[in-house]
Amino acid sequence: LYILGIVIVAIGFVVSIGLHELGHLSFAKLFKVRVGQYMIGFGPTLFSRTKGETEYGIKAIPLGGYISMAGMYPPARPGEKARMSGTDTFAVQGDDRDTVKSGRTASTGIMQTLVQDARTASEEAVPLDDDKRSFYLLPIWKRIVIMLAGPFMNLVIAVVLFAVVLC
Repeated sequence: LYILGIVIVAIGFVVSIGLHELGHLSFAKLFKVRVGQYMIGFGPTLFSRTKGETEYGIKAIPLGGYISMAGMYPPARPGEKARMSGTDTFAVQGDDRDTVKSGRTASTGIMQTLVQDARTASEEAVPLDDDKRSFYLLPIWKRIVIMLAGPFMNLVIAVVLFAVVLC
């Protein structure tokens, strides 16, 4: 019974991750953002299937999940420095702002390198003819709705579970 309990908790954890990401996915699709991937877990992909433009899959380490939206990070305009998000926790400071795309300097830390790599991957995920479906082009209220849809789904899960327990 102990092992059965562990398995049930693990399955519940994976289901809650999937529902959280489904919250983000549903509003991203509703607002016509190009979503390249919906994945539960991290690491190597164990299983995936592509339906439409989105690849749905399960990865080896079930400790989280993600959806990959086109234009999650705003790209650099031709001849300009890379645009930084106003809420970027790991924003590149000072002269390092000149490192656009994967051009790295010795003074950038590991987190800044990871963030820049994510920006580059996001830019490469947007087909040239499909740029109008990028996340960063949405009005701010739509971006907020997409980002809050995951935590809202967690709240719905909690209400449903408490209702089941209390009934």
